[in-house]
Amino acid sequence: MRYIFCFLFSLFLAGANAQIKPEFFPEDATEEGIAVRCFCKPGVKNKSRSKGLKLEYSYLSGGDFLAEDTIFQQPFSSLKSIQQFEVDMKAPIINKKGFKFLIGYKYFSEKYSINTAGADYNETFRQLGKGTLKSSSVSVFLTKPLDERRYTAFRLRYSANGNYSGIINFDQQYAIYKLLGMYAIKKSEDFEWGFGLNFVKSFRRTNILPFLLFNKNFNNRWGLESALPGYVFGRLNANQGNILLFGVEYNSQSYRMGIKDTPTGDLDFALNHSEILFSVELEHQFAKWIWASVKSGYQLNFSTDFEEKSANTTSFNAEPTSPFFFRVGLFVSPPDLD
Repeated sequence: MRYIFCFLFSLFLAGANAQIKPEFFPEDATEEGIAVRCFCKPGVKNKSRSKGLKLEYSYLSGGDFLAEDTIFQQPFSSLKSIQQFEVDMKAPIINKKGFKFLIGYKYFSEKYSINTAGADYNETFRQLGKGTLKSSSVSVFLTKPLDERRYTAFRLRYSANGNYSGIINFDQQYAIYKLLGMYAIKKSEDFEWGFGLNFVKSFRRTNILPFLLFNKNFNNRWGLESALPGYVFGRLNANQGNILLFGVEYNSQSYRMGIKDTPTGDLDFALNHSEILFSVELEHQFAKWIWASVKSGYQLNFSTDFEEKSANTTSFNAEPTSPFFFRVGLFVSPPDLD
């Protein structure tokens, strides 16, 4: 497995050196988005914890928005910081050994603190700092074992992503639809693999991402958790109440961003940012059901794309300075979800 790990790192570094997103990385994909670690019983023993309810806060350091494929005049627009907040909850409706049906809700927000709105696209960056980018999602999870070694998993998700007011907005201009299907073989409690497809239809475009699941324990302390090309993590089970994860993951988010009453009229963008995260995370158990997580690392940014969605809006791309990040969370993880 060290060859798979090294190969994936080389792909990440090759894309990072060019600062151009490789073609095999999709839009609107997150580590959580193609993971199946939270579905239920599937998974090797000692795996990272499933999360029934999660609260999480992230802080990213600031930097400049540099030119990507257009010429920017100085001074450049710059960031003080980005703050993110997430609430994610899942509840079982049917929780039988031969079939599991869960529903979920997730709220995620990003708040950009703009230090300077620069010479180019001044109004766009100024408004980016005034509002909050939000994603509200409702999901259905289905898991069906086929026998003692094989199982299937499915997830259907509707998300509303944009800078709208309120908690959720069902206007179709904000809608993103995702469908995931996976087939997996659990050889033993220490090894499982599988493959699947992740379908995404959004206000930007439609795409299909194949992925490969590979989870393996090397002994009682060390293991590997991966869903390629989304993430690969090494895992150390230090003891019963402490799990250390380290590795890389790909992340991407899209939002519909409307800006009203500018000197050139109303603007309408489809905004997408994508990045690779190099991180170390500790999951620590405080009580039987209560866990906390602390995660920190370096976020390698690809370009942030502002794609025009109206006649008087002009598309452009900017390359944010790559920041360090810190994330802390609290989550509920039942000892046994069977």
